Amino acid sequence: MRLRSERGMSAHLREVNETLPVGAGLIGKVAATGETVLLDSAADDPHLFPPAKRAVKTDDIRGFVCVPIRSRGRVLGTLSLGRQTSDRFNELEVALLEATGHQIGIALDNAKLYSESQRQIEELKLTQAQLIRAEKLSAVGELASGVAHEINNPLTTILGQSHLLLASGDIKEGARDRLNIIAEETSRAARIVQNLLMFARHYTPERRPCSLADQVRRVLELKAYQLRQDDVEIRTEFTPCPPVYADENQIQQVLLNLVQNAHQAMARQAPPHILTVRVGPVDGGGRIEVLDTGPGIPPDVLPKIFDPFFTTKPPGDGSGLGLSVSYGIISEHSGRLWGENRPDGGAAFIVELPVGKTTS
Repeated sequence: MRLRSERGMSAHLREVNETLPVGAGLIGKVAATGETVLLDSAADDPHLFPPAKRAVKTDDIRGFVCVPIRSRGRVLGTLSLGRQTSDRFNELEVALLEATGHQIGIALDNAKLYSESQRQIEELKLTQAQLIRAEKLSAVGELASGVAHEINNPLTTILGQSHLLLASGDIKEGARDRLNIIAEETSRAARIVQNLLMFARHYTPERRPCSLADQVRRVLELKAYQLRQDDVEIRTEFTPCPPVYADENQIQQVLLNLVQNAHQAMARQAPPHILTVRVGPVDGGGRIEVLDTGPGIPPDVLPKIFDPFFTTKPPGDGSGLGLSVSYGIISEHSGRLWGENRPDGGAAFIVELPVGKTTS
């Protein structure tokens, strides 16, 4: 039991009453039994809490009454009164105190119910947001599937013809430069279409037990040169964790998206540029954290970061599909992906994947 409110107590008496064990002493007994205690001389009662005896005698507390604070048949606490005169607490005073304790119990219970209602409302809002996000992903997926297939064929033709022209020897240097631009932009468009197809595709990936640390190493090796060019320091923290049952290529794609986003976020601001990737166990699976020292995620942007086609990058730097695709991949693996701001600055993206199916 903890002291939550008092009036007129001496410093010593307040100190010994700060924390009381349920069942011990006069107040602890009321909390345990729910029965009112009424005394003419608290200091002389053998059940007085031993550490409080000296303070009770020093403060010359005589008459004492303690009633339970109840609600719905449960004891939530106690309400006590002590007086320094020889007057006994009469039946009317005790009844008034018991009624007050009952009203306090109702107020406490209502406050608890209100708090619980607020928590449930917040959970409902979160669930609604997740449902809206899932509906958006589903709707855009259906649209993307049809559009991507229609666009893919002409892009392949343009890219093929560009390469054929570049392979011929009778192209002027100025025209060759322009053809290279056409080929590069067509390749970029093709990658966006591939992301659309990946986003729209619904199938069971080819999964096998894989090491998260190995996937992180491969992605960091792939990005190492570009990160060095922008003076990004790579830090890794690997704690042994069980293999997860996943599609290695898809997990690498998610990690590449997260590392790429962290790289671009840090490149837009002054050093230090530190990319930290942690791998470790979590209940029932493994966890990856991708941490950067960039500007972080604005609060108004945070709820939208996994929405399809939403991006804060300059035109040409991103299609707004990377995080959406990543979110879809991790969801297909029955895992979780979320982003948050770090207390010391920068952003953190966390992936949690279950161990899932095991091999014999």
